[in-house]
Formats: sequence, C-alpha cells, structure tokens
Amino acid sequence: MIGNTTLPFLCILALAYGSALPVLAQKQSKPAPPTPEEEFRAIGGKWHLLLAHEADANLTDRPEHKNSSVTISDQQFQWSSANGKTLFSAACNWKHVGKPPWEVELRPANDAKDPAAFPGIAVLYDKDILKISWRRKSLDKGRTPTFNGNKEHTFLLLARKPPTKPSGKANLTGKWQMLTALDDAFDKLGSGRTAAVAIFESDSFAWKGGTNDKGSRYAGGYKLDRSAQPTRIKFNVTFPPPGSGATPTPKDGLVPGILEFLDDDTLRLCYRESGWKNTDPPEARRYPEGFYSDGDMNLWILRRSGP
Repeated sequence: MIGNTTLPFLCILALAYGSALPVLAQKQSKPAPPTPEEEFRAIGGKWHLLLAHEADANLTDRPEHKNSSVTISDQQFQWSSANGKTLFSAACNWKHVGKPPWEVELRPANDAKDPAAFPGIAVLYDKDILKISWRRKSLDKGRTPTFNGNKEHTFLLLARKPPTKPSGKANLTGKWQMLTALDDAFDKLGSGRTAAVAIFESDSFAWKGGTNDKGSRYAGGYKLDRSAQPTRIKFNVTFPPPGSGATPTPKDGLVPGILEFLDDDTLRLCYRESGWKNTDPPEARRYPEGFYSDGDMNLWILRRSGP
C-alpha cells in the first residue's frame, strides 16, 4: 500500500515542480533592453538643463541660459531660454549605434543652403537623465566618442524634470549617483551608463566606481565652510596617497572646492586640482570662482541615490 500511494504522490510532485520551472526562470531572467525605437520615444520631448558646458565654461548660470530647456524630436533640436527665446536651433538626425548608444547630426538653422553638420553623441544615461555633446569647431576632426565641453565642443546634461528650489536644509551626508565628472571639460565617466557613486559621511568621503566596490578611486576627509557663498569644501585626500595618483594631490592632501545644491537631491561640486606649487601652503590655494571645468578645475554633478 505504501509503495502504491507514494508513486502517484511523487509523480504529482514532479509535475508541479516541472510546471514551476518556467515561472522561476522567468523571474530570474533580466528584462530585455529597449529597442532603439522604444529608447528614442523616451528621449523625445522636453528636457531641463542641469549643466551646459562649452569652451571650458559653464553656460548654465548666465542670465540668458539660466532655467533654459531643450525640446527634442526625430528631426528638430530646440534650445530655448526661460522666456522662450531661441538659444540654439538645429535640424537633427539620430542613429542608434550602441557605443555610444546614439550618434547625432545637428545642422544649425542659418541662411546657408547647406549648413555644416555638427557631429555629436548622446546617451540616455538614466531613465530621466540625458547626455548630449557635439563638435562645434574644427569639424574636419570628426566625431569624438566622448562627452566634452572644451574649446571645440558643447556638452549638455539634461533632466526630465527641472530642479526645484532648495529648501536650505539639504544634507550632504549620504550616497550620491555621479551624473557627470568633468576633468579638463571631459566627462571621465565615459559614454556609457555607469554605477559610479560618491559617498559622504559626516566628515569623510569616497568616490567608488560602483556601489558594491570594495575599494575607492579617491577617499579622505573633508570640512565645510557654510558661512561662504557658495559653500566651501576642503578635501583632505588620503587615497591615492597624497602626491601620487593620476592627478597628484598636494603632499598634504588638502584640495579646495565649492558646492551648491541645485535642489535638495541634486548637487554640483567643483574643486581645484592644480594651479599651485606643491610647496604652497594650503591658504595660498585659491577656491574655484565658479562651477566649471578647465585645466585646473574638476566639476561633478550628483544626484542623491540613497540615505
């Protein structure tokens, strides 16, 4: 009797387990990446500037560019001021290539019968963050595969929603997603999607290539001076060891910077990486005078990603 009842039970169990396998496999599989058509539907529409960098300068804070927006379609690129004035208008073509995800051709509106095409690249960096960069000078050099806001390029960092006014109670402590990290006006994060984060404790920081990375690319301590406008931050870099690394810090590790909240969960931070002698005392190292990147200054734009 035991043998006769056990066999049907085992068969039922096997059938049940077998029918569950497709469900388990379905749960474990990763969602399919969007098709180019699906992704472009997410790119089209209105965007708001977090950063506009051109010729080693930040255009975002200039009166005519402040609170400006960009509207994108499959044939038109329109950059407008807050009061609706056209800042830049171009016919555009988009081509999905994978690395970087999109190539863009911009033909500025002008009187020429055949206006020159500005070659560029774009990436939907996150579902609501778009990066786009194009060459505006020395067009014979062609398209570069990196995001630049240097003397020959324009770089825009766009958000689907405009930043809200900071409450004045924003806290630096926490984990921040790095949206861009300009060094010499070149985005060190590259042309793909990355998981780079900056983590600030009450008096220490770490820049990691990913949230789960055990090591850090840069780490150390910091102090804030909130009495200054904008807020000053002085880094005490301890890793890589002061005086070493790809960009050597002063031998005492002290690097001056400034920071500002665009809203409570969006931050920009600029620090001076050079422009002094290693023998200069810390008080002789000037703080940045604005939020831009050139040969001496680096600029980060970050968004809060965790407590």
